[in-house]
Amino acid sequence: MPLFSALLALLLVALSALLGRWFVVRLATKWCQRKLQAELKIGSFFWIQNVSLKFQQHQQTVEIDSLWISSKLLSHDLPRYVALCFGEVRIRTDLQKVSGLFAPFSQSTGVHQKELSFSPSLLKIFCQLFSIHVDSINIMVLKVATSESLWHIQIRESSFLLDSDGKRLKCEVSLNQINSKVLKSGQLEDTCLAELSLALKLYVEVGISSRQLKAISVDMWTLHAELHEGLFHSQLLRPGPSLAPKPVPCPEVTENLAEPTLPGLYLLQQLPDQVKVKMEITSVVLSMNSQKRHLNWTLKLLHFLYHRDEDQLPLRSFTANSDMAQMSTEVLLKDGLLLSQSRQRIVCLNSLKASVQVTTIDFSASVVLNTCIVHYRHQEFAQWLHLLALEIQESSSSGFKQKKKRTFPQILAPIIFSTSISNVNVSIQLGDTPPFALGFNSISLDYQHLRPQSIHQRGVLTVDHLCWRVGSDSHIQRAPHPPNMHVWGEALVLDSLTLQGSYNQPLGLSSTQSDTLFLDCTIRGLQVEASDTCAQCLSRILSLMDTQSGKSAFTRESSFGESVSLLWKVDLKVEDMNLFTLSALVGASEVRLDTLTVLGSAETSTVGVQGLVLALVKSVTEKMQPCCKAPDIPTPVLSLSMLSITYHSSIRSLEVQCGTGLTLLWSPPDHMSLYQHILATLHCRDLLRATLFPESAPLLALEPPVTVSEPEGLLPEPSPPKRLLNLTLEVSTAKLTAFVAEDKFITLTAESVSLSRHGGSLQAYCPELAAGFDGNSIFHFKEMEVQLLPELEEMILHRNPFPGLQTLRNRVWLLSLGSVSVEFPYQYDFSRTLDEAVGVQKWLKGLHRGTHAQASPSPAPLPPDLLLKVQHFSWVFLDDVFEVKLRDNYELMKDESKESAKRLQLLDAKVAALRKQHGELLPARKIEELYASLEHKNIEIYIQRSRRLYGNTPMRRALLTWSLAGLELVALADASFHGPERVVEQVQELDPGSPFPAEGVDLVIQWCRMLKCSVKTFLVRIRDYPRYLFEIRDWRLMGRLVGTEQSGQPCSRRRQILHLGLPWGNVAVERNMPPLKFYHDFRSEIFQYTVVWGPCWDPAWTLISQSLDLLTKPSADPSPPLPWWDKSRLLFHGDWYMDIEQANLHQLATEDPYNTTENMHWEWSHLSFHWKPGQFVFKGDLDVNVRTASNNIPAPDSVI
Repeated sequence: MPLFSALLALLLVALSALLGRWFVVRLATKWCQRKLQAELKIGSFFWIQNVSLKFQQHQQTVEIDSLWISSKLLSHDLPRYVALCFGEVRIRTDLQKVSGLFAPFSQSTGVHQKELSFSPSLLKIFCQLFSIHVDSINIMVLKVATSESLWHIQIRESSFLLDSDGKRLKCEVSLNQINSKVLKSGQLEDTCLAELSLALKLYVEVGISSRQLKAISVDMWTLHAELHEGLFHSQLLRPGPSLAPKPVPCPEVTENLAEPTLPGLYLLQQLPDQVKVKMEITSVVLSMNSQKRHLNWTLKLLHFLYHRDEDQLPLRSFTANSDMAQMSTEVLLKDGLLLSQSRQRIVCLNSLKASVQVTTIDFSASVVLNTCIVHYRHQEFAQWLHLLALEIQESSSSGFKQKKKRTFPQILAPIIFSTSISNVNVSIQLGDTPPFALGFNSISLDYQHLRPQSIHQRGVLTVDHLCWRVGSDSHIQRAPHPPNMHVWGEALVLDSLTLQGSYNQPLGLSSTQSDTLFLDCTIRGLQVEASDTCAQCLSRILSLMDTQSGKSAFTRESSFGESVSLLWKVDLKVEDMNLFTLSALVGASEVRLDTLTVLGSAETSTVGVQGLVLALVKSVTEKMQPCCKAPDIPTPVLSLSMLSITYHSSIRSLEVQCGTGLTLLWSPPDHMSLYQHILATLHCRDLLRATLFPESAPLLALEPPVTVSEPEGLLPEPSPPKRLLNLTLEVSTAKLTAFVAEDKFITLTAESVSLSRHGGSLQAYCPELAAGFDGNSIFHFKEMEVQLLPELEEMILHRNPFPGLQTLRNRVWLLSLGSVSVEFPYQYDFSRTLDEAVGVQKWLKGLHRGTHAQASPSPAPLPPDLLLKVQHFSWVFLDDVFEVKLRDNYELMKDESKESAKRLQLLDAKVAALRKQHGELLPARKIEELYASLEHKNIEIYIQRSRRLYGNTPMRRALLTWSLAGLELVALADASFHGPERVVEQVQELDPGSPFPAEGVDLVIQWCRMLKCSVKTFLVRIRDYPRYLFEIRDWRLMGRLVGTEQSGQPCSRRRQILHLGLPWGNVAVERNMPPLKFYHDFRSEIFQYTVVWGPCWDPAWTLISQSLDLLTKPSADPSPPLPWWDKSRLLFHGDWYMDIEQANLHQLATEDPYNTTENMHWEWSHLSFHWKPGQFVFKGDLDVNVRTASNNIPAPDSVI
């Protein structure tokens, strides 16, 4: 009976439980039908299994396989005492109808906030006791993008925990495994759009009273995502009309709509106070063309931390109208790797850390990057970029078409920014241009923006070993180049750079202080290489950049800079600087600067150079080029030990100082190499200019001239005169060597050269200047001064004797020389070197004429006048040193023979006296010894005199000496005879007897000048003869001189071969063979004119004629050479009048050139001489005398 009662009681309890469960299920079913408009079904009657919730209207279904309650007492793995456990949960929905899913909740539930309020203590107890666990969740979303798409999500072993301290509610969601796929069904086969798998742990903290999100923490690991090409072409990433985000009105935004905001600042303010995101072992794969092309991105760690403290004092006046709460943000990435389908590394990242911190006093940010290697291959990325461009284009077309231009607010708070980037290498292969790579060891930047009483900005930038490589092998990562070496293909190498700067801008509109800028930069080991490859790569980079934004920014900055005054100071120092230009045709060129210093300010700027060298590398055969110090570079083209350039902006003055050791070594092959390098550099410049400003050249060519109409009666205001640059140049020593042939060269040496230009005047001074040919010092100039003056009063006085001149004032070249000496070595062929130099000059003229020869000829300006003043001039042909010494030795021997004879007579007299004194007792051997001693003594005396021969008096060196004293030459140009037509008129006037072609003549040289010349003494001496060959005193000349050279026919031209070497070979220079002819009309006055001649001077004159022949090259004309008289009639045309006060002709009558007594004297008084074409006319008083040594006062033999 008790057993039966117990069974009955148990049955009643079970029955009541079943009835209660049935009643609860009935209530839940009715509530779901009424509130959710859904049908709820529970499959098992005894247990809660096979639960199904179906929304008929939206075709959405939620199915639960099983549901039970467990406890920590039964399973120690559970975190709470009571756990609500779910088996398998299946959710099926249609995404296109998801918009109406939450309508019943918002419309029919009617749940108010008060109904959802809980007691904090009850909530705390509930959180400590209960937890929710789900074995698996399967979510199937239909019609994600199209009607044939499916999104499947599978979640395993998930848990939901709550915790509360009475003030905050903490929720922890753990998802051990999430697998997701997006599938699209096609006609042929099903394709996968995206796959995702990860493990997730979510931690959320919500304030109970405020019901706001306070903290959130997300931990993800083993994230693996695969995004296929179909995903990007689908509508999944493009929100439809129903899912498009609608603009939500924000009070802060609407009120301050005109106030600019920082990008991302509003998003940070919407975040909770604490945010933590941690992702470990992340892998993302992008695939295309059925996985034939894919990218694989792996990341070991991504860590994001965000903390905001609203309780502390904020950062006041972050912008003009807002404050910023204290916050800190940190992002950390470690071990990132991007691989292509061929397993080649594209991006390799070791670590990246970025942090932002806001305190009550400043805003600070820092970025630290370590080891980032990027290999970009456009061939692999072209399809990805095309896909991305389509996405951006479609998203932009679906979005707003008109967007306001973003403006940034002015930050008033102090800003501190620091960054450190190390071990970075980026290589780019674009396909249409050669590959290039940029890498550096480290870059660090520290920047501060402060605002006490003024805006103060300062920063420090340091760079360690930056290298930019271009060329075919540049994408291959290499070790740093060896020290003091340049690797061909490295366009930019920077061993180290340190830049410190500060900028101060006073606040306040009424501030009278100017902005100040200070920069201090130190660069070591700078190498720059310019080449076609470098220009192509740089042009390609610039073409990818938005140049229009840069132009507008530049315009704004320049206009701002014009309105605000700026005081600046720059201190730059560059050590070991090498500039290279590389050409595939002519090798390379190198510019070496040991030290470059720049010290500039708003008033004065100074540039200093120590050790400057320009050298050529004929052929690039090695991969590296040594970078030596300037003095150690062999055979430089240009070398300079010191150079200083100073510019004064207030007075527009430029001062240039060159130290000792300025040398220039020039040759035609080197000139062609430099010319080719300059052309290549200009081509690179034009390529970059066309890339930056593609519309500048056509606009300038097609733009019509702008004319501004002035009101009637008002004249346009004249433009202010342009201030000319004042220039001052000083050179200590300079040596210029020009090779005109392989074995022919010209040398120019100068000391203490100074040049200055002020306004329109130019002045140069050199105390000593020497010009040598083939190692022979020939021309010497001392106290040389050159001036170019706008006008000179002295030249106006010189124009008075010529009343026919039209030009009253003209520019003047004033050349003043203390002394000029010309010495030609014996038998030196000066004409060969001079002819080669003229050929080189004509070759240079044709090479650099360029487009000027094809341009329309414009009238040449009137050339300036010339005023030449020479105090002393000497022209010397040196004699044969052997003959001079032979004659001097003969004279010495002749004199020594006389002296030895005198000594022998004295010895004979002394021996005779001894014999008278001693008689036969004087031994014969003693006498022989005396004579032998005398002979030995004579030899010693001769040797001593020979050694001292040139000790007191220098050796005679001159064969012919021509000297002038007090030379003054004036050459006047005038508009009346300027130009080819007027010169031809002058020729016809000066030479009316010569026939002139009816068709005219083609002249390559034509000029006409009015001359005035005066010479105090004109002396010509042969060797050391006592009489002058010519002796002219007080010679004054005035008249007109015309010089013309006719363009020869093809048969009157010769070709001169110039050897340039490879790759140019030989160049033919066309030379004109017709001579330069002179047409003159001179009148001169001479006080004394003396000529001495005799047959004894013929041997010396023969040597002089040979020396004269070596000054000019024999004509290449195959015609028989003309005699002197016929040649003079061919070259000189016109009249020459000479009025001579005293003329003398001495005809020597002996064979001794040193004789001064035996001669015939022709003496003219008041001689009038007229030389006109074909005849000489003499008028005057002639006395002929025969002078001999016996007639001290000779009588005239004949008088005319």
